[in-house]
Amino acid sequence: MSQRSHIHKWTKQDRTLHIIPAIPLILFYAGTIYLLAKESLVLMGVFMLFWVGVNFAVAGICAGCPYRGGYCPGLSQLYFAPFLSLLLHRNPDRISPTRSFKYELISLGIIGVGSYAFAFYWLVRIYWQSSPLVVLALFALLLVHMPLSFFILCPKCGYNDTCPMSKVHKAIE
Repeated sequence: MSQRSHIHKWTKQDRTLHIIPAIPLILFYAGTIYLLAKESLVLMGVFMLFWVGVNFAVAGICAGCPYRGGYCPGLSQLYFAPFLSLLLHRNPDRISPTRSFKYELISLGIIGVGSYAFAFYWLVRIYWQSSPLVVLALFALLLVHMPLSFFILCPKCGYNDTCPMSKVHKAIE
């Protein structure tokens, strides 16, 4: 793979920094799962199915990643996709990295946005009247997570030459 030359050597400091964007994400998921489960196990189950779908999309992205089989910052982002990728894509050399990346990135965007839209639709519908600050706090956690991930994880990502978010990151650096 041509990206092998861009492999970043992960330090202890990198691994510690990767925990920072995970904290608001963990709190968002824990709070959302708790509130949805409190109302309906079906709603919680659908939300969790979205999370599994996100992991399948990310597993496809992982198939062409130069960090595959080694340390992955995605693990600190609540993804089991790096492990799933090793099971689903045993021979990544047979997959076109560019084609797979584009397809899986689109899938990730659709499923990821769908998961957040699903969660917030139900949280607003069920809890807005009684607990609007809780719903806003969960939304704020997600809004905090995204830029933290963008500024902490993107610079050392294995897809620095192909990912649209990496290109945006390089443009604003």
